[in-house]
Amino acid sequence: MTPFAAIALYPLWAIALAVGLVALRLGRSTGRGLVALCLSLAFWVSGLILLKTPDTEMVAERVLPFGMFLAGAYLHAGADVAGIRAPRILAAAYGYGIAVALLGAIWPRLLYGPGAHGPGVLFFPLAVLCVAGTAMNLAWLAHLAAKASAPRARPIAMAIGCATGALGGGGVIGLRVLSLGDVGAAAPLLLVSVALAAYAVLRGEHGRARELVVQGAVYALVTAALSALGLTAFYLALPHLLPAQGHSVLWLVFIVFFAALPLEPLRNLLVEAVGRRLFHRPINVPELAEQVETSETRAEHAERLAEIGRLASAVAHEIRNPLGVIAAQAKLLERGGASPALVASVRAQVDRAKRFLDDLLRYGKPRPLDVRDFDARAALRLAISQVRQGFPEAPPRIDVLSNDDDAAVSLEADRHAFMDVVTALVQNAAIAVSDGGTVTVILERAPDGVRIVVRDNGPGVPPALEDRLFQPFVTGRGRDERHPGTGLGLAIAARWVERHGGTLVHQRPPEGGASFVVTWPSGPR
Repeated sequence: MTPFAAIALYPLWAIALAVGLVALRLGRSTGRGLVALCLSLAFWVSGLILLKTPDTEMVAERVLPFGMFLAGAYLHAGADVAGIRAPRILAAAYGYGIAVALLGAIWPRLLYGPGAHGPGVLFFPLAVLCVAGTAMNLAWLAHLAAKASAPRARPIAMAIGCATGALGGGGVIGLRVLSLGDVGAAAPLLLVSVALAAYAVLRGEHGRARELVVQGAVYALVTAALSALGLTAFYLALPHLLPAQGHSVLWLVFIVFFAALPLEPLRNLLVEAVGRRLFHRPINVPELAEQVETSETRAEHAERLAEIGRLASAVAHEIRNPLGVIAAQAKLLERGGASPALVASVRAQVDRAKRFLDDLLRYGKPRPLDVRDFDARAALRLAISQVRQGFPEAPPRIDVLSNDDDAAVSLEADRHAFMDVVTALVQNAAIAVSDGGTVTVILERAPDGVRIVVRDNGPGVPPALEDRLFQPFVTGRGRDERHPGTGLGLAIAARWVERHGGTLVHQRPPEGGASFVVTWPSGPR
């Protein structure tokens, strides 16, 4: 093999195989098609390496036809990316690829001559079928890209990857068979195809899963670098480590075993040290053990909350019926000429009880997270608008401060939970300054999400409540206030933020008032 072929093909083989294995090991949303595509690309490049290696051309002749398996893999990956099931189309594509692969493995001379030079009997008919099949593949992948809901970047990437893969696969082999080119031209085209497959794998993951895939790829690179240095040094030192009379296989195994025994823990320590420097939340063993303990604690807490949820449902069911009867009786009293003030008072208390039940159910039975990308700035403005509508007579002054006011701030989280938290904080602040104060809302970009500050110049949080502020049923507003509190708003907000892996803290500004700071990560933790 020439140095150019080694430089071009070996990295390509390693990258394709690494992407497929990382996706298979750490990917949560990665479909089987993307994994099959990456592994098929690696196998195809293996055939090219064998073709360029002396004394292995006969093996390469029987391996190269398995590249036809890529046609089905591209379609499979495109269908996974677009979220479409097409079993008949995939079965036909895979079936055609397997048939050609088996035909070439058994009778390679039907496709080409020795060393893949010169066309065989079936070369041109199969070439026509391959060109037609590739065109149909591209058309179908383009159709999936047009049909897929936004974002369409992944389906488009798969369509482009199919085109470059076809040119770097069957196209390059065709040129070699016809003596018009060599397989070295396949490297840049297949590298583009592998890169697009890696992009599709990464974009298919969300939140912590995406971090795991990225860290897995980086750890693979670091491990490869350390292993390359370590193995090279060991190879150079091995002749000096063997006893003078111990050049047998048993002595070699003995020396290699005890030399490798401390190397693996050393490699793990070095890789974990690099991970701590590169990532805020590394997937090293100590950190994972700590997360397992935290998850177990959360599971126990979730079980207790589930019991509270069942109790809350039973209480809500038993109380809603009497509240409905009271509301109906109030309507009858109104029709019978009762005092309007008395009827309004009864209805206000009924509405207050209903709000308490709604908050109790939201706290006791939280719904699953619906994580997706959205514009945090637009959601923030909508929440503030809804708060203003709750003060029709005298809307509070709410100032929104942020950099790049017209630019969207992308956040990967539960949009409704985000709006619930912002609404609760801004509404509390607006009630605190209902006599003429100002509420200031600051939106900032954080390294891994957004940071929101809700500040008011009202009376502030009573010191007696500060330590219990985010506990349920804790409120500083009395029962007879214009906006009575249930004591569950901040507890629900803290629960949403905690489930996303963020933080919600209260600060007491030196100038007075109250300040709540929310750090909202992009993607739940």
